[in-house]
Amino acid sequence: MKFYIATSFSNWISHNKVRDALATFEHEISYDWTLQGSIKSESKDRLREAAIQELQGVSDADFLIVLLPGGHGTHLELGFGIASQKTVFLHSEDSELFELGPQTNVFYHHPDVMRVSCPLDDLPSLVNSSLLVGQNR
Repeated sequence: MKFYIATSFSNWISHNKVRDALATFEHEISYDWTLQGSIKSESKDRLREAAIQELQGVSDADFLIVLLPGGHGTHLELGFGIASQKTVFLHSEDSELFELGPQTNVFYHHPDVMRVSCPLDDLPSLVNSSLLVGQNR
């Protein structure tokens, strides 16, 4: 299955860890935005191109992984994933982000979002197991 990982650029190490682990389960990344590096100072044309590529990556994916903390783009990709009816795995090692209060986000609680609070190293196996269970329904 194809996947897309949304997170902030400062979280690229975690992105690549999850990407590489999911590849061992024979999942394929739909678009790897970490390969382009930071482009915020390149040009407006380049920013437009990246926006199109990243949303196409979400669109081409069978499932979306959102690694918190994330920035504005992360949350836009989360919303686009929900609107596109993707399976969304929302990860935070801090379960407090999913509790009631000012630190949470209403879209973290959308019915199509699976909130996962665990060590990052456990996430790929949990995602893969969840996908396998979903296929057997």
